[in-house]
Amino acid sequence: MKPNFRRLRENLVLTQYFYQIKWEHCVHRTRLNCVLFKERFQMKKRIIYFLCFSIAFLSFCISSSGQGHFIIGKEEGDGFLIYPRHVQEGPDGNIYVFDWGDSFIKVYSPEGKYLRRIGGEGQGPGEVQRADGANFGFTRNEKLYFTEFIRGHRWITFMELSGEFINVLTPEINQLFGMSESYPLKDGGFLIEFSFNSTPKMTKDYFLYKDPQSILRIDSEGKIASEVIKREYFTMISSVGDGATSGLPFTPVFEWIPFKDDTVIFSDGLSTNFQVYDYQGKLVREIATDLPKPEKVTGKDLNAWRKSREEMMMVRNPDWYNRFGRVIDKYKKSLYDKPNLDEFTLTPDGNVLVAGPTDYEETEGDYWLLDENGKTQAHIKTSVHGLRISEHLIFFFTVDEDMNIFLHCVKRKGSEKEDFLRIKKFINSF
Repeated sequence: MKPNFRRLRENLVLTQYFYQIKWEHCVHRTRLNCVLFKERFQMKKRIIYFLCFSIAFLSFCISSSGQGHFIIGKEEGDGFLIYPRHVQEGPDGNIYVFDWGDSFIKVYSPEGKYLRRIGGEGQGPGEVQRADGANFGFTRNEKLYFTEFIRGHRWITFMELSGEFINVLTPEINQLFGMSESYPLKDGGFLIEFSFNSTPKMTKDYFLYKDPQSILRIDSEGKIASEVIKREYFTMISSVGDGATSGLPFTPVFEWIPFKDDTVIFSDGLSTNFQVYDYQGKLVREIATDLPKPEKVTGKDLNAWRKSREEMMMVRNPDWYNRFGRVIDKYKKSLYDKPNLDEFTLTPDGNVLVAGPTDYEETEGDYWLLDENGKTQAHIKTSVHGLRISEHLIFFFTVDEDMNIFLHCVKRKGSEKEDFLRIKKFINSF
């Protein structure tokens, strides 16, 4: 799941920073009194806003309870969600959520009651070494597994749904790698998205870093059976050839899902067509869709990206930014068009749920529900993130004014198309 909460959190940090600087420079009493007056005024506004928000939110919760809606992870304690990142409905009907905030997979009942947590930060088997790069899923024999990205554990961890550690499976790859998305196969093997070390290329004004990514099929012993897809895109920029990189904007995506007849659907977001590959890496066919065509990146787009990047880094590490980060000012022309999607997922009925790209200035995004032939069944535009359709629930995330992230669950009532459109009306109601 790739919901774009980072920019919202960065804006919060930036705002807090400016308030801190403003306070530290109010050394004269008259100016201090002025600031205190403003602070009291702002505090009253915040109290009024909080009361209004609370009343509105309470009214919403009361009205939505009849629609099978609930928010999980709000209560303090082990079940509190700090930074929920990845959510799935488990084979037992419970809700499983990976929390970047404390590295636990937290388990809730179908009604949202906290039950237990699995994993946690650590170096050993059964623990998560890199919280911001972990993903989980379920095997066909109803076991939980999770993988980690570069600088995380280089194995697949298997756990009972109760949280008991089973074993690990280490892919036989003799270079530094990280694992992202993965899907279990009938024979006990996996399809796994691997990322490898980036390689720099020197240009006239800077270094560009290319990221190799592959979908590999591995067997139940960790041996590589085949390479399904391989792509390399320039994704980072630097003034030096040995690190100190900044991410580039508007780079191609690497999205894929398992499909029928031992194939996968793939898109880099640079075409309106999806590509279908078999497990041996052969392009079987393309699926035409009604998705919008990728757009050209304008100077305004790059200026917005540079401004956002500078504001973030001047808060986080101004010394580093002044030394290395200003190389982004030299990036005057985008290498790629704007991808026309951010991610897609496979629904229980075999449809494809597509999330449109996030923009540096827009607050709303698009979602499309496509059938297996690429035909659009429904389309909505909304400000929520991470929309997912499971067998019994629909999940999505919202962010409040204080940058708190809430995971919403809505019980399904009809077909995927009906529930998808119902979600649009439901979201618009609050």
